[in-house]
Amino acid sequence: MIITCDCQRKKEEVRCNARAGVPIPSGRQTSLKCDDECARLARNKVLAEALRIPDGHTDDHVPYSTETLKMYLEDVPWAHKQEEIFRLFAADDEEKRFRFDPMKSRQRQFLHSLAEDFGFDTESVDPEPHRHIVLFKTPRFVSAPMKTLAQSARIRRAQLNVAAPVAAVVKEPEYNGFILRGLKFALTEDEISPVIKKAMPASTMDVYFLADEVALIPRGKIDLNAIQPTLSAAIISADLASSVLRSQLNMSGPEPKVLAVQTKSTPASNGGWSQVAAGMKRTTLVPAAPVGQKSVFTVLGTKTAERKREKEANEKMLRKVRKEEEVVVDDWEAEVDNEKADEPEPESSAVTMEQ
Repeated sequence: MIITCDCQRKKEEVRCNARAGVPIPSGRQTSLKCDDECARLARNKVLAEALRIPDGHTDDHVPYSTETLKMYLEDVPWAHKQEEIFRLFAADDEEKRFRFDPMKSRQRQFLHSLAEDFGFDTESVDPEPHRHIVLFKTPRFVSAPMKTLAQSARIRRAQLNVAAPVAAVVKEPEYNGFILRGLKFALTEDEISPVIKKAMPASTMDVYFLADEVALIPRGKIDLNAIQPTLSAAIISADLASSVLRSQLNMSGPEPKVLAVQTKSTPASNGGWSQVAAGMKRTTLVPAAPVGQKSVFTVLGTKTAERKREKEANEKMLRKVRKEEEVVVDDWEAEVDNEKADEPEPESSAVTMEQ
């Protein structure tokens, strides 16, 4: 069974356990007690009856000026951060002043307008480009507005002539073909058709030459996302174009008219992942040698270094010997006299000449 409070706001389901011929126990709970919320709703009901406010009335009061809401919609993320600063400042009873960082004139204008809605005072100080705003609490400040800027913008969206901020949903165009850009000089259809046929043997495409682009329109239904990597890789590898982009083309006229083109370049539009990998710097991996065993590269490198050191030592010694042999004598006459003095004198003859 279900039991309620006196105003019928609170409800709770309990087990009955009643049996025929058995009286209800004296201590059993048969109703709930009204709480503070019940009392608040009762007071609001009495007040609404006194002011003759209908039951279906909704609170559409907006505590912000139209100018504040318009500036809020110009930069919603930034305005949300400033509103949060205002509410934290309003909730802190000890804080009486808050200084903002220097900012642009339009942003300062928004803070002045928002402070007026909160009941704060503001003052702009310092010259440009250091001009900033100081926020003050005044006696007319009571509390922060109950509604946020986002809630108020939704209520006033008709007056503001703009939609209230919602998550933007970007719908991708319905692509029905491809656009080739960065074309090869003097490109012809005879060059493109064989490449397309080789890349997509099961499909056929019509080729249209536009001003500085080439349009490819597939015949029949085909998944453009699936074939784009293969097609772009083939065309770019053949140096026919630099990119292959999905596009939305209007085929009602004599030649296609480009309505939308894939704006974000991807690996698929630039030749596929194979083209991306081809442009990367390759790294040669050297196998690690087992523990306790020197790598063959290390051994060869060590022997080469030893041979180089031995060669340099031999060349140095040879240069030293040649230098000693090639000593130049400044006074050659004195050197000749010294050599003669060093020679041994000849022995005197033992023969005596008779007179």
